[in-house]
Amino acid sequence: MEAEHFSITIDGQEAEDLYPDLLNLEVELDDKLAAMFRLKISLTQDTDGNWSYLDDDRLHPWKEVVISAGFGDEKEDLITAHITHVKPHFSSEPTACFVEVWGMDGTVLMDREEKLKDWPNKKDSDIASEIFGLYGFSIETEDTAVIHDEAVSTIIQRETDIQFLKRLALRNGYECYVSGRMGYFRPPQIDETPQPTLAVHFGDETNIASFSIEVNALAPANVAMYQIDRSTKEVLEAVAESSLQTPLGSRNGTSFLGAGMQPAKAYIGMNAATGVPEMTALCQGLFHEGGWFVTGEGQIHANEYNHVLKPRGTVTIKGLGETHSGIYYVSHVTHVFTSEGYTQSVKVKRNALLPTGAEDFSGGSAGLLSGL
Repeated sequence: MEAEHFSITIDGQEAEDLYPDLLNLEVELDDKLAAMFRLKISLTQDTDGNWSYLDDDRLHPWKEVVISAGFGDEKEDLITAHITHVKPHFSSEPTACFVEVWGMDGTVLMDREEKLKDWPNKKDSDIASEIFGLYGFSIETEDTAVIHDEAVSTIIQRETDIQFLKRLALRNGYECYVSGRMGYFRPPQIDETPQPTLAVHFGDETNIASFSIEVNALAPANVAMYQIDRSTKEVLEAVAESSLQTPLGSRNGTSFLGAGMQPAKAYIGMNAATGVPEMTALCQGLFHEGGWFVTGEGQIHANEYNHVLKPRGTVTIKGLGETHSGIYYVSHVTHVFTSEGYTQSVKVKRNALLPTGAEDFSGGSAGLLSGL
């Protein structure tokens, strides 16, 4: 077991003098929302009536903050963000006064101005690259096939840049986010090597304090969309009835339907598309979203886990019995540092149950089945 450590850097300089007065450090990472941090710093008043930190230029709005964490000699960035809120709190008891400092990742810079703009003859991935570039972000995108021909239809932006890109991401089944100084517009990375294994009630390997699972049989549904072609007046149809994502288990949601039961079906309305390829992508993306019918959440003993868990990647969880042990996609992690230590709150999801047989549980099948 290695000791945890963290660092707070403001405008390129580590703020080591803050550490003795730091009451709480929290970094919230989510696969759908902007990453956030919260600092809670103790305030003291000197004999002249001045309060520590309240006049500190480093805690002014829009300062860039980088928070990193790790174990032993290893350290990695959790968030690169900008201060958005400063909230001093004063109590009648001088020792109970403190200031809270909040901040958000680089997407906050992309959410400042609502725009009305056309994007003719562009792929959604080309638009993402261009918009991320406007803010100086490096870019990692995966190509979207459909070019929106100006002669047929032009994409119109009526929202902020990040709201617009997230709308484009949704209709492609993509994730859109900023991490550090990199902008991402791509499908979920389900096939990457899982992060180190989490274990529930697994003897000396146990590193989860608590964990709960929900299986929602109502979530999976086939998705269909119909639309009239404005040129030919032909009825266009797109249907998604099977997943293109890697299954994280051997049985998906529809495999549990009883005799005579048909999969649920949802129809997309109030959405316009330029043709069947775009309609199909939208149906498929929503089909995949409904396919995450297993969710879980829990508390990790960070020192026993000895790893900085991050969302938008997979993790193997064992000790949950045969049905629920397996690979999960991490959707949320909140990293919390207090005087009592380092904890990680995690949320995960899964598009199937039961192992596939390809998982590496590093504990053997007997341990998997028994949880011992």
